[in-house]
Amino acid sequence: MRIRVTLRTALVVLSLAVALAVACAGQGNPVVEWIRAHAIALKTAEAGHGFADMQPLKKVVGKARIVSLGEATHGTREFFQLKHRMVEFLASEMGFTIFSIEANMPEAYRLNDFVLTGQGDPASLLKGMYFWTWNTQEVLDMILWMRDFNKSGKGRIEFTGFDMQTPTVAMEIVGDFIKKVEPEYAEPLQLTYDEGRAAWKSRDSGQGAFGVATTTFPVELAAGKRVRYSGWIKTEGISRGYAGLWWRVDGDERKVLAFDNMHDRGPKGTTPWTRYEVVLDVPANATNIVFGILHPGDGTAWFDSLAVELDGAPFTDKAPADLDFESASTPGFYTGGAGYRVELDKETAHTGKQSLRSKFMGADQPVEEQKAVDPRPAAAKCREVVEHLEKSRQSYEKKGATPKEIEWAVQNARVALQCMQGRAGQVSRDRSMAENVKWILDQAPGAKIVLWAHNGHVAAAGRGAYQTMGKHLREMYGGEMVVFGFAFNQGSFQAVEPGKALRDFTVPPAPEGSLDAMLAAAGIPLLAIDLRLAPPSGRVGDWLRAARRTRSIGALFQEGPPDAYMMNLNAPQSFDALLFVDRTTAARKNPPLAGTP
Repeated sequence: MRIRVTLRTALVVLSLAVALAVACAGQGNPVVEWIRAHAIALKTAEAGHGFADMQPLKKVVGKARIVSLGEATHGTREFFQLKHRMVEFLASEMGFTIFSIEANMPEAYRLNDFVLTGQGDPASLLKGMYFWTWNTQEVLDMILWMRDFNKSGKGRIEFTGFDMQTPTVAMEIVGDFIKKVEPEYAEPLQLTYDEGRAAWKSRDSGQGAFGVATTTFPVELAAGKRVRYSGWIKTEGISRGYAGLWWRVDGDERKVLAFDNMHDRGPKGTTPWTRYEVVLDVPANATNIVFGILHPGDGTAWFDSLAVELDGAPFTDKAPADLDFESASTPGFYTGGAGYRVELDKETAHTGKQSLRSKFMGADQPVEEQKAVDPRPAAAKCREVVEHLEKSRQSYEKKGATPKEIEWAVQNARVALQCMQGRAGQVSRDRSMAENVKWILDQAPGAKIVLWAHNGHVAAAGRGAYQTMGKHLREMYGGEMVVFGFAFNQGSFQAVEPGKALRDFTVPPAPEGSLDAMLAAAGIPLLAIDLRLAPPSGRVGDWLRAARRTRSIGALFQEGPPDAYMMNLNAPQSFDALLFVDRTTAARKNPPLAGTP
């Protein structure tokens, strides 16, 4: 007897086979079985579909005042949709009233006028936040929902931002305020901010992007001593910027007590292996020391054979990081930088078998050729502005300014200061963002806030010696914060190809053994899972609590091996919970505004 097999029958059989394969995947693997048993299966990433499947998340969030939502890429549609749905759920069901995004603070606050009152064009205001990653259909849809939610009377949600990478609007706000309440201070303020703008635009400030490797030094061993920090550097094709060593000593409240980043003497062009050094006196009241290598320029730089001397004696104790870069990875160091690839080079070394290489891969936009300006003097003067405004609060009130107006002007002066401090390498961006989140909450005692940023910022565990925003916030708020990391198995996203333009990329299934692959093996397309429920030990607990690879993609991406753009991460230390999407698509760009290209 002949059996006729139609195309439809074949497709049904294939679908059943795939479903059976997924169901069998991971059988016998206790980690996969634990994920299946504890996963909260979500029906959709899209908002507007009710909250029946999300009810178990109430227990995950609990009484938290802060819910942080990460993302494994800056360009994934389903991540953005799922964040929108989480905001909708948290505002509608759990009383959250503030939303804050990884965007420049004063520019983001302009959108708050729209979501509260309907004033302004949301598409134009969204584009005015500079970063292409937010200028998408998904984010605009969320903003429009916020406006409708506020109009409905069912609740209230505000739109804010906590970043500080661009000082322009903040400086304008401070300037306009001073013209009204203290016109005699307007001219010196203008001179200070002109210097600050020049430093911000300076080519050697790197426009906020540089290759870096950062670690810490035991402050108790160096306090009160003279430090000589040396290393060998080789460069190739650095036509702007430089390569260098850097060392920073902090005191109470992170006040910078000593700092050198070789800004005025770092090698440029193409140079052979050469020894360089930084010499600093460490004050006895030092509370923190960070140091490493820096590459704020184009081309490529190699670093090797780092060494530390204390009062002329070689530091022979076990170093906090591998200063010879001979390990299989870079233990103790945080390495990275937007637009840079910082990794071990097994082909080039000064001593041993390998060195650390920082290669400029390209920026989102061309960096203008401008005269180098040291940002440190501008940072010092911007600090004086903040102090002046703080001391003048009472006089401003007497001239008719409200406490709210004064506080907003002072905060924008802080944003300008934070930007300059970031340019000078004095205060990290993540620390400043955490302080801005605290400021937002301080203005609304008792309010609950939803934060939107990359996984690398919301993570509650630092990256090596580098302290993330989430780490700082954990120290401030403890259990009042719940952090959701995001992960995915395969699919598309948008990112900038180094040296080229924004485009869509597609990656295959996550490599075997990675955290992403283990989540995918559970066979649940969209899930949430509370990592705090993981057992403290045993096969499941030991696997989950070890460092596992997971995708971490920022603004830049280029094709590479399957494990490219993956970082080792101890998930339960970094995140309280995970939101996982098996297959993703690229975020959808908003169309150009009328009259723009």
